[in-house]
Amino acid sequence: MVLAQGGLNPWLQNVFFLSGLIGARFAVASWGGPGVFDLLWSLLGAMAGAFLATVFISRRVVLMTDRGVVVLEYGRLGGVKPTRVLARLPLGTGMGPLSGLWARTELAGERLWVHRRWHRDVAAPRAPHVGRR
Repeated sequence: MVLAQGGLNPWLQNVFFLSGLIGARFAVASWGGPGVFDLLWSLLGAMAGAFLATVFISRRVVLMTDRGVVVLEYGRLGGVKPTRVLARLPLGTGMGPLSGLWARTELAGERLWVHRRWHRDVAAPRAPHVGRR
């Protein structure tokens, strides 16, 4: 099992976060209000930027089984609970060599980003299936 992210480049999520943070800081500074609320508005702006980034992200689960590869979609917020099957691919389908913090790959016609945490699972050799039920 590998978790992946489609859509927006993961590094751009930081841009959304920082844009919200800086935008809120400028807005508060232009209001000329007391400095007590500067931190609060900055945090709210950063959270709004991070939330906006999730709109452009598609989250995927890639299951590599003894019969093939299945790509599942799961919700934008909350835990990993698959909502639908996006693609069923043949057994030999690979995700390619992955490197870096966020490795870019293509699977089922979609560009996906895989975090380093999952690289080992992609590269792990699968044991042959001994018996079928």
